[in-house]
Amino acid sequence: MTESLAGGAAAAPLSMRAAATLTTAALKAARQILTDLERGRRIDAAVLRGAMEAAFGASDAAGAWNWKTAYDVCEAATVLFLRKFGPAIRAKAGSTAAMLPMLARIASCLPTHTRRSEDSQALQQFSTPIPLGLAACTAAVITPADRVLEPSAGTGLLAILAELAGGSLMLNELAEGRAALLDHLFANVEVTRFDAAQIDDHLDAMLCRASF
Repeated sequence: MTESLAGGAAAAPLSMRAAATLTTAALKAARQILTDLERGRRIDAAVLRGAMEAAFGASDAAGAWNWKTAYDVCEAATVLFLRKFGPAIRAKAGSTAAMLPMLARIASCLPTHTRRSEDSQALQQFSTPIPLGLAACTAAVITPADRVLEPSAGTGLLAILAELAGGSLMLNELAEGRAALLDHLFANVEVTRFDAAQIDDHLDAMLCRASF
């Protein structure tokens, strides 16, 4: 089964041109949401619907997009926001503890994932909140000397925090739509599409580090 940006897990595979068109629309919507986030605007359902309809040229009722895609768009906008403002936020905060409430305020502007799709359930797509992602990256003590594997990268919420910490990235994402977004959000990183449950079968070696 193949996931599309507009449909669910049971959707027919898209042609390369159709998939590229949907990815372009999702990125357009993400850039609009980024503009709203920069203004400190809360992204409620009406704001998100407006951005999606403007980018896709039609409504969800018409089948142009679904709410799972809309949530992915919000996360893509968050990645763009953190890449643009993350270094300044980190410098202003001065510590991880001080940075946490700043990220929590960003997260509070975004809608909660109240609508689930069949593919989000089937592929266990449950995104890590960015404050928790920051805590995980801090616990991992990521440095510029580290290569960081995200075996189920989703829309890149953990990956962007690892990038801000200086780590070089290895990204893997099974879902077609999310992998296509990652290709654009992390243009200099190769995105593989293995099943994360068997990712170790495709690695020469894996080093895991824990900090206590």
